[in-house]
Amino acid sequence: MATKAQIAANRKNAKKSTGPKTPEGRAAVRLNGLKHGLTSQILVLPGESLSDFENLLDSLEAEHQPTTPTEVILVRQMAMASWRLNRILHMEASYYHIRRSDREDNFAEYYTNLTEPDRHAIIAADDQPLINFARYEAQMERSFHKNLTALQRLRAQRKSEMTNQSQSKEIPTPIAKSATVDSHVRPGAEPSRPINPPPAPAVPHPASVFP
Repeated sequence: MATKAQIAANRKNAKKSTGPKTPEGRAAVRLNGLKHGLTSQILVLPGESLSDFENLLDSLEAEHQPTTPTEVILVRQMAMASWRLNRILHMEASYYHIRRSDREDNFAEYYTNLTEPDRHAIIAADDQPLINFARYEAQMERSFHKNLTALQRLRAQRKSEMTNQSQSKEIPTPIAKSATVDSHVRPGAEPSRPINPPPAPAVPHPASVFP
């Protein structure tokens, strides 16, 4: 049982640990929590490697660096789609192996000189499970690229908004021009207008004076 001194020390240390303060740090913590939530038997089936899935999630997180809750969710969905896509590829290969073993006697009875691609073609002909595998594979590929596109679009939009905000801060505020004041005009009076000087008197031609 903990002593009073140990309890007091634990409380003191708990006050020091306030968690990450930056958005990047908070996003990393969220991703760690999601990793533990995704490692149930629903996603990682018996026979699959839990560490492999965690490495996949870590690699996608390191590549895309999610910094918002939405980005964390999109990266998680990408990891799940990629994991399930890899699973379906293994299932398809296992199915071929099983069907080949089941039909080995038929191959020997009805066919001669069959190559491995020939056997695969016979198995795949009108085989509904393989059609379902192909549909499932296409679905997982669409899911991965859909989330990747959404992540890229979200970041492009946020980058555009940040650029617009930065540009709006750099635009200088226009300064109102002050009205000029004529120092020779009394306050409240209209400014004086320049008066054109009178024309110079005409000088008569000498010929007109002394004929």
